[in-house]
Amino acid sequence: MNAPLLCSFGRILIDGHDGPLASSSGCVIGAARFRADVAANALRLRRAGCRRGMLVTTDAYWGAVGLFALWLAGSEAILPSNAQPGTLEGLRGGWDMLVGDGRPAAEPFLRLEPGDGGLPLDALDPASPLTVFTSGTTGAPKRIAKTLEHLEREAAAVEAALGAMVPAGAWVQATVPHQHVYGLAFRLCWPLASGRPFAGKAHDLWETAAAALSGGDVLVTSPAHLTRLDGLVPLPPDRRPGLILSAGAPLPERAARLAADLLGTVPTEIFGSSETGAVALRHRVDAVADPPWRPLPGTRVERMEDGGMRVLAAHVPGGRHEGADRIDMASDDGFRFLGRADGLVKIEGKRIGLAEVERRLCGLPGVADAALTVVERGDDGKARLRLGAVVVPDPAGAERLAALGPFRFSRLLRRDLAATQEPAGLPRLWRFVDRLPAGPLGKRSAAALAALFTEETSVKPTEPDMHALRPIDGGVELDLFVSPDLAALDGHFPDFPIVPGVALVDWAVRNADRHLGLFIGAARNFQVKFRRVTVPGGIVTLSLRHDPARRRLGFEYRDGGGVLTSGFIKVEDTGAAGA
Repeated sequence: MNAPLLCSFGRILIDGHDGPLASSSGCVIGAARFRADVAANALRLRRAGCRRGMLVTTDAYWGAVGLFALWLAGSEAILPSNAQPGTLEGLRGGWDMLVGDGRPAAEPFLRLEPGDGGLPLDALDPASPLTVFTSGTTGAPKRIAKTLEHLEREAAAVEAALGAMVPAGAWVQATVPHQHVYGLAFRLCWPLASGRPFAGKAHDLWETAAAALSGGDVLVTSPAHLTRLDGLVPLPPDRRPGLILSAGAPLPERAARLAADLLGTVPTEIFGSSETGAVALRHRVDAVADPPWRPLPGTRVERMEDGGMRVLAAHVPGGRHEGADRIDMASDDGFRFLGRADGLVKIEGKRIGLAEVERRLCGLPGVADAALTVVERGDDGKARLRLGAVVVPDPAGAERLAALGPFRFSRLLRRDLAATQEPAGLPRLWRFVDRLPAGPLGKRSAAALAALFTEETSVKPTEPDMHALRPIDGGVELDLFVSPDLAALDGHFPDFPIVPGVALVDWAVRNADRHLGLFIGAARNFQVKFRRVTVPGGIVTLSLRHDPARRRLGFEYRDGGGVLTSGFIKVEDTGAAGA
């Protein structure tokens, strides 16, 4: 082993350090248990002949076990961004065994399990390979090759930048998956390397995340979550996190302020990419709208002649990366992000920078957030490219939208935008939404933006919004807002809309999947009793109770007037995700 490497991971894996390492399935797990699980599963992987293991876990603890077990077994660890069957099938040929902690999504499959005895932990090689993928929001995912050494050096850079802000023994909580490179680095590798315990389960809801926090903890989250803080009760001073991290997309100013008000801590943003890992950070303080980014210790950022960004760091594969990000250098070696060079489009013969127009649009009164996309329209039989703007109004903007209507409100925004943009840079098509369509970390989905401008009707939600989640005996209880624009209401009925029974059953199944770990799929065997119709425009409470002995899921919808619908669904197989 190369002695300078693995100094942080080695403290956990080799030097006999003990103490709390993670939580999993409601239990706190120590470092000794982790070492035993890694060694035992590495031996199982070697005996199974695994050479390239596709690692898919729902629990970050088992993600850490699987990652180091694969490397200890001499295998390549392959980390897809999700476990969807289409994703795994699209990568078929690049892996020979699926490794996970839940039900097998493909074969051959090895389930990670607790164990004792196995391969010696000092056999870890710093050159152990890891393959990750870009998110693929604007194209096919791209393979990126890294090593254990890259993760070790990135964790060291993060600790040098943030370690002093986090008390010793503080827990790392998260709302983001560890399958993405951001979650992998900050909710798994950094705490593991620095000796901080981390929660294995990511929080789906702010209510559970807030309940898990103790004073000084770290919260690894994203704009997709921080833009949904409305309605959360402010945390008391003794439960406020010491550090809130956000990455994946720029954090809107309103979300940063709301996080400071409700969570008691101003978020710190992380800048990076799948290719480079973490590159820089910035603290949102002093009401500065766009503070410069500061490179991590040991990282150098340069502006190339064409305006692109060059990153030089030991944790970047090859030591350097030149990408499509455009920057301007600021004072004290900081930089400002100007968007991506591949975000330039030509409209009416003019080169338009989408990021610049978006920035100007977001700065207009009445706009909380906005995104641009290019739409191909052929109004006269000839295909032309048009700019489409998707706008999230702020509270004042929502009032103007309601008073003026979409057309007149969009004309006002277009007029204000004309102060800084040429005519070709003014959007012709407009859509107003409650939030921008995005992936798990808040990164915008180009396909979902474009879908808002199809000639057909705009995209309608298929499920009600969840406003609260509470544990109850044998299950959970959810408060759901039944929006009048739900797709299920189409045709039921124009003069008196009601929620069809099949939708009520489907919502029960989906929420049982998410919150109880039941994999029912399609409800084929069920009984239901409709007492009163469920109408849109209000809150209903859905209670879900799992009865393992009788192999069934009970559900009940209520409003202020009592029970609306109740019944049960037969659970054919209750295999739950997780260890």
